Amino acid sequence: MNYGEIKPRILIQAVGNPGRGDDGIGAAFIQMCQPWLSHASAHHLTIRNCYQLNVEDAYTMSEYDIVVFIDASAASIDSFAFTAVTPERITPFTTHSMGPQGVLYLCNELYGKLPQTYLLEIKGYEWEMLEGLSEKAERNLWKAFRFFRLKLQEWIDMEEEHAHRQGEHQT
Repeated sequence: MNYGEIKPRILIQAVGNPGRGDDGIGAAFIQMCQPWLSHASAHHLTIRNCYQLNVEDAYTMSEYDIVVFIDASAASIDSFAFTAVTPERITPFTTHSMGPQGVLYLCNELYGKLPQTYLLEIKGYEWEMLEGLSEKAERNLWKAFRFFRLKLQEWIDMEEEHAHRQGEHQT
């Protein structure tokens, strides 16, 4: 990891529509994180929420060292899945809506940046036009939050240790 600063710049990008049932799980995740992040060492952390990913998100990604997309999933996963994202040229190309792989590809092609990128998919079940999560999705959200909180703390701790070592070498 090549950091231009002592701490990594981390972007947490929630994706989804809170007005479509469990598709709003990303926004719910962000709300759940807010109180915890106010106590964490999170001044190098940015949190965003959007309905879908677009070309413009490639520029935003280029300014971070670590990017995590949070999204609802209808895939056959247990309660959640946390996977590394690799750049992938998407064809046919559309700028209306893109997946994390396509946005990462554009980030690399347009800006020469390839941040560590992950996708946290949280299993959803109901996609109707209604606000609020299903009971099962709510349980999955909590499981994903507990996992991610530990992962984020691990990244923060690694960088604090790195900063401490850098300070020792400068004295």
